[in-house]
Amino acid sequence: MSYKSLNMVLHFTPLPALQHFVKKIILARYQLNASNPRPTTPFPPQPGHCLYFYPYDKIISRNYANQKIEEQPHSTLIGPQLSRVDLTMGYNMLVIMVVFQPGGMHRLLGIPMTEMLNQPFDAVSILGKDIDEVIEQLNEVLDFNQMIAIVQKYLLYKSTKLKDILPIELVLAKMTTLERFSNVDHLAKNACVSVRQLERQFKERIGISPKLYARQARFSKAWVMHEINPKLSWAQIAYSCHYADQMHMIRDFKDFVNGTPSILKSDLEKTNLRLQGTSLF
Repeated sequence: MSYKSLNMVLHFTPLPALQHFVKKIILARYQLNASNPRPTTPFPPQPGHCLYFYPYDKIISRNYANQKIEEQPHSTLIGPQLSRVDLTMGYNMLVIMVVFQPGGMHRLLGIPMTEMLNQPFDAVSILGKDIDEVIEQLNEVLDFNQMIAIVQKYLLYKSTKLKDILPIELVLAKMTTLERFSNVDHLAKNACVSVRQLERQFKERIGISPKLYARQARFSKAWVMHEINPKLSWAQIAYSCHYADQMHMIRDFKDFVNGTPSILKSDLEKTNLRLQGTSLF
């Protein structure tokens, strides 16, 4: 698959007023050679919750959780995902991804994240038709900084209606910076709640249990390491990601993507798009 000259991924730090619920904003712009087939890339589940904008070409997704193949709308909300998704990209792509702080999407939407498990949602159906206006504005400008300003203006407007931040959100944010996740008792103590309350609040905000979230985050880290440096052996990756051994990592591959590292590696080699390794999706 050959690229034209326009091909870039840019990372933006959110405005200070947004940082309590938005972790980062990523803009990707590329064009693919239209004489080649549209590339399809495997995308294993990752722990982050995101709001995507696709002002130009749309993407087609194959969701292994329900085996649905669907063209996604121009703006999509992605909550907790535990299954592989194959993404077929367009030839003329602009992607703006808003990555929420852990629990940030819950505060924005006010609904349990368990309701968003393993499926994408049309952002208009949840956030309202204001999203369509954002898409229109993004189509009217060419400057990337102006595009980010449009998205952040929208997020600032939405931030006035956020649920109050609780200690659990602060604990969740800290969890993502640790090499290894603390046990549930330690997390509950830091969040000033009982273990039972922590597990309930965690599932409401993240969509899955703390233990499953920790497994998913470790698995995602392993896959990103492979995308960034495919020459690393799986044994090296397993050790770097604190797996007890390579077999434990292989079990996570079976649970999260219903396959083995070698199968997913082979599927990835069919395209040179690297979605997780660039933190694009």
